[in-house]
Amino acid sequence: MTIAVSPAYELLLSMAVVLEESEADTYDIGREWIDTARQRAGDELIGRIRAVSQDDCDTFIHLVALAHDAPAPATIPAFLDHLRQTDADEIKLHLVQFYARDTRRMTPASVICAAVGGDAEAQDEFLRTSNPDWEPWTTYLRAVLTADGQQLKGELIGVLGEWAERVWGPESDTVMPILERDAEAKRELMRDLPMEEFFTAATNGVEFTPRPGIDRVVMVPSFVHRPLVAHTEFGNVLLITFPVADESVSAETDAPPLRLVRLSKALGDEKRLRILRALSDGEKTLMELAETFGVAKTTMHHHMIVLRSAGLVSVGVASKRYRLRQEMVPDVGALLSGYLRTDG
Repeated sequence: MTIAVSPAYELLLSMAVVLEESEADTYDIGREWIDTARQRAGDELIGRIRAVSQDDCDTFIHLVALAHDAPAPATIPAFLDHLRQTDADEIKLHLVQFYARDTRRMTPASVICAAVGGDAEAQDEFLRTSNPDWEPWTTYLRAVLTADGQQLKGELIGVLGEWAERVWGPESDTVMPILERDAEAKRELMRDLPMEEFFTAATNGVEFTPRPGIDRVVMVPSFVHRPLVAHTEFGNVLLITFPVADESVSAETDAPPLRLVRLSKALGDEKRLRILRALSDGEKTLMELAETFGVAKTTMHHHMIVLRSAGLVSVGVASKRYRLRQEMVPDVGALLSGYLRTDG
């Protein structure tokens, strides 16, 4: 397991955050930062990003593996050069999640490759076998498969370059030291803990289970993508993007601990308290929780992100089963008392 920092990763994650406008309140970076980023980009660039990504923020998560694959130095120009030298169909393979074992488990690799290459029968077979009841995925998949590969590649490189100049450039000097600081802290923590314990601590509640065919795990800290954890596969490598620790972000000695802020947000909602009580009876899937509380899966997913980021629940990397972290249920009163008693 290694910790990797690169501006190319954060470039991609920043685009994912800003594109997912409906989830702006989910991200710790805040709506003000997102609005500023959109203003810097301008409506024309935002429109192009929406078009080339099919308005799906996961497009940029899928490209994290290509950033990992780029040769040194780990810079944005080197990443963009790597994309220019990458075959258009290879980029498409990343976008349709060819390298994810779950994708190839549903659809044979040969069918996926043929579909990306333009074979109409293979495209129909891919669409028929790959989560056919998940309409957002089939819409995205159909659009990527039928797109002109060279045009798609060129437009992706174009919007990435313009985003890097207009949006990421002004943020780089602030964000990169945070990422480097967190990476160093995580490397020290990794030396002290067994891998599974380190993984759960670093991701604040995501549990790692060894996966067949994966013999290397690369952990990528992110400032802009907090509190979300995302993963993508590439060959024998599992790439995990995870939120930097609160301690790596806050430099204000009189500010309330971010952990206290997260806990207050998590516990200040009646439904989330009821969710925790339900989980005290045992593990539950997202669907089970959504049905129990009569809400949409997307709404329940938002609640679970808040609870996990507060350290109150855990979930597996590719699992949809959540459990209460009984060992981590904190004394919020003690945290608040400790903050109030801190000398000013």
